[in-house]
Amino acid sequence: MSPPTVMAIVYGKPKRKKTSDMLATFPNGLFIGVPSSLKLVAQNELGFTPRVFEEPPQTLPALLHLLHRVADQAADFGAIVVDDGSHICQQSMLMWEEQSPKGRSGKKDRFWPYQQLQHHLLELAGVARYMGSHFCMTFHERSPGSNMDGVFTPGGPDLPSRNQTERLPSWCDINVRAVIDEDYPDPWFKGAYYCNPQDTQWVTGDRTGVCSRSMQNAPSNLREILQASNSDYEISRVSGLEWQDEVADAVAERILDGEEVRDVVQEVAAEVMASSNPSPIHLRWACQDGIARGVLKIQARPGLFDFSAQQQAEDQSPSRPPPPPSP
Repeated sequence: MSPPTVMAIVYGKPKRKKTSDMLATFPNGLFIGVPSSLKLVAQNELGFTPRVFEEPPQTLPALLHLLHRVADQAADFGAIVVDDGSHICQQSMLMWEEQSPKGRSGKKDRFWPYQQLQHHLLELAGVARYMGSHFCMTFHERSPGSNMDGVFTPGGPDLPSRNQTERLPSWCDINVRAVIDEDYPDPWFKGAYYCNPQDTQWVTGDRTGVCSRSMQNAPSNLREILQASNSDYEISRVSGLEWQDEVADAVAERILDGEEVRDVVQEVAAEVMASSNPSPIHLRWACQDGIARGVLKIQARPGLFDFSAQQQAEDQSPSRPPPPPSP
C-alpha cells in the first residue's frame, strides 16, 4: 500500500515563519508561490534551494489546472505546498468580480464570485486529497467575527468568505494557528502552533492527535509533529543532510533527561562542529528539530488517562466563561 499522506493548513499573522516551516518539513517537495521569496527563505534560513514552479498560478482556476497537470508526478515530489493561499483566493475574487454575469437589473451578480469560490475550493480539496502526496497550504489569519447574516464565525484562514473559513479546514487533517509562545525553549524563534478544538474562537484541529493531546501549544515544526504521530508518514531530508536526524535525536534525549536547552544545544553543536564541521545553518536546523522532538516527547509523557493538563488548559481557555463574582 502507498504510504499515508496528510493535508494541512497553517495560518497566522505575517512573519510567523509559516513558509520556513513548510520548507523545513518538505525540502524535496514542489513549492507553488513567489519563486524569489521561497528561494530567499530556503537559502538564507535553511541552506538549500527548493524546487519551485517558476511561473506560479495567481488564481484558483490556474492552480487547479497546474495540479491536474502534475498529478501523475505528485508521488515523486512527496509533497506539494501552496504558499499564501490567501493571496490566490483574493486574486481569484477580483477576477470573478470582473467576470460576474449581469442580472435582470443590469447589475452584476454579487453572489456569483462567492459561488465560484466555493466551487473551486471544493474541487481543490478533492484534487489534493487523492494526489498521492502530502498537500499543505499557508494562509494569513482572519480574526473572529460575523458573516453577512450576522452569525458569529470563528477566526481561521483568511478567505474572502467567512463561511469558507470553517469549511476549508474541515477537509484537512491538520489545521493549526501559528503564534508566538515565549515559553517555548527554542533560543532562535519562539514559534508555536495553537491547536485547541474546544476553543470556539478559532478553527483548529489535528487528526493525528499530536498537537492537541497535551492541550499545550505544539512546536511550530510540522516535520516533528508528523513524525511524532502513529502514522507512518514519509518525510525526507535534503540529500546529504540525513545526519540531521542523529543530531536531533541527541538534542532530544538530553532535553528528556531534564538538561537546560541552551546548554544542550551549545554542547551538541560544539561536538558536531569539532567532528565534521557542517554548515552552521544546517546544524541549527538539526538542533531546532531536536528541540521540537524533545518537547513533543515530554508533552506525550502524561499518557491517555492523565486529565490534569486538559483541565488546566480548559481553565485557561478564552472560550471558558469567567467564574461568578464572590459574594
